[in-house]
Amino acid sequence: MVPHWDPRLLASVANGVGFCYGGLLRFAIDRINVESRITPVPLPDAAESWKQLDDLTWEFKLNPNVYWHDRPPVNGRKVTAEDIKYGIEQLRDNSIHRGVFKIISEITIKDPSTITIKTSEPYAHMLKILAGALYVFTAPEMVKEPGGAKTWCVGYGPWKLVKWDPQGGYEMERHPRYHLKGHTGLQLPYMDRIEHFTFSDGATQIAAFVTRKVHNIVAFGADQTIAILDRCTPNGTCQGDIGTQTPAASARILMRLDKAPFNDVRVRRALSMGMDRQAILDTIYQGVGYPSQQVPFDAMGLKLPLLLDQRGPYHQFNPTEAKRLLAEAGYPDGFETTMVIGTSPGPGITIPETIQFQWKENLKVRVQFEPKESLAFSKTLFDKTYGAMIYAGSTINALDWDSHTYGMMHSKSGSNWAYVNDPEVDRLVEAQRTTFDPVKQRDIYWKIFDLDEKNIYRIDSVARYNLHLYDISLVNATGSNYTWFSDYAQRSLEAVWFKD
Repeated sequence: MVPHWDPRLLASVANGVGFCYGGLLRFAIDRINVESRITPVPLPDAAESWKQLDDLTWEFKLNPNVYWHDRPPVNGRKVTAEDIKYGIEQLRDNSIHRGVFKIISEITIKDPSTITIKTSEPYAHMLKILAGALYVFTAPEMVKEPGGAKTWCVGYGPWKLVKWDPQGGYEMERHPRYHLKGHTGLQLPYMDRIEHFTFSDGATQIAAFVTRKVHNIVAFGADQTIAILDRCTPNGTCQGDIGTQTPAASARILMRLDKAPFNDVRVRRALSMGMDRQAILDTIYQGVGYPSQQVPFDAMGLKLPLLLDQRGPYHQFNPTEAKRLLAEAGYPDGFETTMVIGTSPGPGITIPETIQFQWKENLKVRVQFEPKESLAFSKTLFDKTYGAMIYAGSTINALDWDSHTYGMMHSKSGSNWAYVNDPEVDRLVEAQRTTFDPVKQRDIYWKIFDLDEKNIYRIDSVARYNLHLYDISLVNATGSNYTWFSDYAQRSLEAVWFKD
């Protein structure tokens, strides 16, 4: 379901913004740009080239052949420097991402094909921020339309929206004046049309993939993957790959750290140790997963996330020590609390239900759920209006390290939905922003990770490995550490094609 199209208010590209919108830069995750499968590399979009003028200033040369989609209110006009300036200002001033973009102090149009961006301090992540899958621009005229930018996707991305059911799917057609070409010099996108379907249940979705009515599916767990492969492998109609979960979808429990009982680190440690993560992994994901990790593992110089036995003592299942800590904190008989959860079927329900049971059995902590539909859930998260806890299976879909550290942890950040307020965390997440040396920056990320392990600012849940399956006719399709193929990597589909 696609509730609206306003990129300023979206924390996920699941609704198709990656297909139809564009930004200043972009990421492409495919089998050609193999380096981007570990850590995404910024590539041209509206800007065709760029350079750093000094520690605070970047200059971007704009592609002169970028055009909005041919529909009202822009009717296919050329994208201007004023449009780009407006788009960046909207992200900085009027979006849920303003905590990330507020470091931009000045945007100047030097001439019709050149803009400069100045930051308030040296910022090591500027290019990756500007290439983020969510950081895209709608046409300025859309704000004056009835209903504003929510009503339609008017962008300059590879496909233009032609049909949309707010309660269902959407259809898009190739943007004939798209401004980018592929690695062979051929015009992008290669595919003429995209149709996005909604399914009432997983069995229907699997059947559609096996019968080749849809061309990709993300399997949930080993059992489902095996079931799909058993049906499509004999016919030679499927292929696939496995990858880690995106940092955004490293599920976690956020707590009101500003009030009891969660302002006591002993309570947070006890809750973390009262969870049997291995049991959750074994039962819900058939062992194909790992404990969630909030600091991106590649920022720490790792190729894979840490496994459970490599994590700190408060991530290990230890109900005896957990009960001792709760008693020491004044809760020998546990306590009652609430947790906001989503309503979509799947791990977002079954995992918190399992945690609820484990806490009651192991710690006498009694959790009452507050289910909320998608829009209400997002509003509760972004407005930080949950009363005690919220199970955030997904947060901000960012492909940069800064959004997952400064953005999610600094006390003054607009996307610090977990109420983290620690001067040492603030110091470190500020330092990683201004540190250009990769070795020194990596050391800072380890220190942030260690603080999170020690103080349990968020309670890590578990993350599954992504099992991407594609129709055998798709070429150049892949996922990565930061993307689901058809979700966070939507823009990358511009370079995917069909073979006979």
